[in-house]
Amino acid sequence: MKALVSIIFLGMPLVAWGGLTVLTMLIIQILVGTRVLPINFKYHKYIAFTLLALALVHAAAALIFIFG
Repeated sequence: MKALVSIIFLGMPLVAWGGLTVLTMLIIQILVGTRVLPINFKYHKYIAFTLLALALVHAAAALIFIFG
C-alpha cells in the first residue's frame, strides 16, 4: 500500500496531491458557508461530507506514507 501512496505524480507523491485536494475542498466549503460563492446552500452539507471523507482518506494515506 505504501507503494501506492508514494507514487510520484507531477513531482509530488499522491498523498501530497490528496492534501492539496482536501485544502481546496476546505476553501470551497468556507466560501460557500460565508456566501462568497453563490452556490445553493443545500450543497454545503454535501460538500462537508465529501470533505470529511477525503480528509479521512488523506489522513490514512499519510499515516501509511509515514509509518509504512
